[in-house]
Amino acid sequence: MTSKRKHWRDSSGSPTTIVLFRTADQWRFALYFAEPHGVADGYLTHPGADGKSAEAQVAARLKAEEFAGRPLTVSWQPSEKPDWWEGAITAHTEERPAPPAVD
Repeated sequence: MTSKRKHWRDSSGSPTTIVLFRTADQWRFALYFAEPHGVADGYLTHPGADGKSAEAQVAARLKAEEFAGRPLTVSWQPSEKPDWWEGAITAHTEERPAPPAVD
């Protein structure tokens, strides 16, 4: 018997924006979705609070890809707040090979 419940990923929409910020203890992120609107937030286990922002940005993108279930491209911009970054998210545009022809 199959469940009629939707997987949480199917109902969360497409992520459009990510905010990344450093706290005293860790790096945190908030992921904003459109259609339907929503927010997912959390923290990064690596790097730690003393880690570089470039490492945290890569880890945050990977978290966003987990939520979206597909590769994403993030364009990071520093915020006016210290140790805060805002990222605009677009779907990854990697070309995939055409499926084989079926005769």
